[in-house]
Amino acid sequence: MFVETTTTPSLRVSAGARADGIRPRRALVSIEGFPFDVATSAGEDRAAKRIAQRALATHSFLDRVIGVTPRLSLRVLDREDWLRHADDDWYGTPHVSRDGDLVFGSEPADAWGDVSDYLARRLSARELARLVAVHGVDAKNRRGPSLDALAEALVAHEVARALVARQRIVFPSRWLEEAFASYVLVAVLGATDPSGLRLVGSLAEAARTLDDELPTLPEFERGFGPADAISKVLAELAIARSVYNAYARWDTAPLVDLFNGLRASTDPDADWEFGRMLGPRIHPSIAAIPDAFAVGRIGLAA
Repeated sequence: MFVETTTTPSLRVSAGARADGIRPRRALVSIEGFPFDVATSAGEDRAAKRIAQRALATHSFLDRVIGVTPRLSLRVLDREDWLRHADDDWYGTPHVSRDGDLVFGSEPADAWGDVSDYLARRLSARELARLVAVHGVDAKNRRGPSLDALAEALVAHEVARALVARQRIVFPSRWLEEAFASYVLVAVLGATDPSGLRLVGSLAEAARTLDDELPTLPEFERGFGPADAISKVLAELAIARSVYNAYARWDTAPLVDLFNGLRASTDPDADWEFGRMLGPRIHPSIAAIPDAFAVGRIGLAA
């Protein structure tokens, strides 16, 4: 969730992306004790177990709540192994590898530092102080929030995306796909990690004051490049706020209805109207998500 690309140079670029600059592959270490394969870089057992435990909690939640679970296998990689065993250039960016593994960094993605820098510059002193009180202060910029713990709490979001891929669900819009993954994240954290839910909620609330910098809905649907990382984060935080409201009022019922509705839908093109159609069946805040993008751009124009 939230971070996929960044203006910080990628690890492959930093290394020159030269084959002769990368040593031969070293074997990953298997972690036992989980009902799915977990492989990690040597010396990263603790991080791998934490991430695998979060993935297991999400797996169990999905089984219990919607009766469907994705097939899982994990890789948790240090910076050196990222060059050999990951399929994304940007270190720490969660993704599904070509052979189906969920890949995470043993450290948070570098882009979270960019997000912290941005928040330190753009939030009011009062909002920034509130956020730092929850997250702690970033060790590098010494002013913005430390987002390392938040980054690790987002494992559920990526497991939800894996479920969607395994079930071959076609979302009618990108915002609705993000709403589903965010709902799984919020509900899993609510059931298993209230402190993690507070991290997500506090960041989403703080970002509300920056809604005038949201992208338009068409911009969000088109996707983002490296220069647009902050816009992507702001958009996904706006979606997370809406999902949080639905969860607070209705618990997991809207998530179940959303998933079943998507599985039953035969019209993958009715993106905006599909969301509106769901309104009477789920919390209105989800159906109203597209409005947040319009409000953000109106604020920018004003």
